[in-house]
Amino acid sequence: MAVLAALTVLQLIWWAIAWRSGAAPLPYVGLYLAVALGGVSLVWVITRLVWPRRRRARWPAPLIGALLVGLGASLFLPLKYAIPSMVPFWLDLLLAAVERSLFGTDPWQLLDGVLGRAIVPVDRLYGLWLPTQLLGLFLVMVQAPSPAKSRALIAYGLAWFALGVAAALLCSSAGPIFYDRLFGGARFALLDAMLRDRGAWVVVAESDAMWQSFASGKPSLVAGISALPSLHVAISLWLFLAARSLAPRVAPVAGAYFLFIWIASVQLGWHYVGDGLVGAAGMLGLWVLAGSLDRVLAEQIDHRRVERSTVPIGEP
Repeated sequence: MAVLAALTVLQLIWWAIAWRSGAAPLPYVGLYLAVALGGVSLVWVITRLVWPRRRRARWPAPLIGALLVGLGASLFLPLKYAIPSMVPFWLDLLLAAVERSLFGTDPWQLLDGVLGRAIVPVDRLYGLWLPTQLLGLFLVMVQAPSPAKSRALIAYGLAWFALGVAAALLCSSAGPIFYDRLFGGARFALLDAMLRDRGAWVVVAESDAMWQSFASGKPSLVAGISALPSLHVAISLWLFLAARSLAPRVAPVAGAYFLFIWIASVQLGWHYVGDGLVGAAGMLGLWVLAGSLDRVLAEQIDHRRVERSTVPIGEP
């Protein structure tokens, strides 16, 4: 909780600076808090009905965690929207050129040759990423207190801040689906035509809404363009790491989901291959860091408890 609170404060300060400069819009605080608090409460009730004898977190801990996550998530959208006004998109030209050189063509075309007939179900399943990762997060929150749970929540908070905001600002990029609209030409015209012709309406509608928000300067709930690192891939890997620690039986499913998201993000044109690579590597590093932070904080708490329980016998 202490780490999540600190990260939320940092995001709040960053947002306030960006907002004062005119780069970041106001956050949808009420909506995000309603989703977070309502979601974790619903999951807590359902798990209690399904597994009545299983130990779970006691109130109000899940609500406090959801409150911090909801507030932090509400600040993420305007910070992501502010990225191109702070650091204009600069990495796409390099990423696209390097990957075409490495693979002999744009990676999405290689995937389309193998998985092209599955583009519609891939599009729909990829579009369910947000509710899927929220379900995973809420299930972690209602777990009984443990070092594994603490590590997972710390890593989750670090990922959204370090990868989704800080790294995304430094590596400002838009992704293949926005490449032609940003830089002109028809480099990814075949990608756009393929998505529209084959009925991948989720990615088409979402990308069009994001571009409209960016081009008009009027942010909405579907706003904020950022490619590297891929937070979709990073959080999907987090789902696997959390499952491996807290629910080993579902870890293989979570691992398969992580691979699916990475592949789909490239096939649908949201990301370059490198976006997922950096996102996954960053998540692994943050997972290690979260374990170290949890151990240090636990040692400090135990030390203070020992100090408070020690009764002085008397002065010499």
